[in-house]
Amino acid sequence: MDRRKLGLLGFAAIALAAISLAALQFTNLTTWYVNATLPPAMKYAGTDTGITGRTGDSGYNTYGYNKYIYVSSYPSNGYNITKISIVGFTGDVTNYTNALKVCNRYYNGPLTVSIKYNTARSLDSQYVRQFVVYSYNNTQQWVGFIDRDAPTTSATLGSISRGQCIILGVYVLVDPSAYSAGVADGKTVLATYEVDIMFST
Repeated sequence: MDRRKLGLLGFAAIALAAISLAALQFTNLTTWYVNATLPPAMKYAGTDTGITGRTGDSGYNTYGYNKYIYVSSYPSNGYNITKISIVGFTGDVTNYTNALKVCNRYYNGPLTVSIKYNTARSLDSQYVRQFVVYSYNNTQQWVGFIDRDAPTTSATLGSISRGQCIILGVYVLVDPSAYSAGVADGKTVLATYEVDIMFST
């Protein structure tokens, strides 16, 4: 064998020995670009809001009387948050069957919709006896609590293809004692509950 080939083989052996003694590291630069568009799934006010005539962010009409359900949205810390304000009638279960629509607006394929009652980010009240958000098409799928029992925190509502929606209803029961306490005036917020709507493919 000629000396030049022997020298190359020797160099290769030394190089392999060096690699086996140390971890191989190399850097390949990448560039990440962030673009934006509307999300593939959207939330819209349900038809129950149409029966109230309620307008404006204040939630009151020009006469100062509170209407029953109002849906609006606002940005907060980069999130698009939908705010649903509902009025319960003391001592009676108040049921809004079409409070919010969750729609697959742009995604070319099915989206699975789930909801989660986020207890850590909710502010409960002694006056609210029941709070339930449910699927109008499958009332067995719901989150919230009934009669102050331990809450149901998650539910899978089903799958929606592009152009389809799932309708969410909500019912609430306010204890009659809220009236004698002076907080059943239609304007005082008794509690806030966060329900997260999640989409997956």
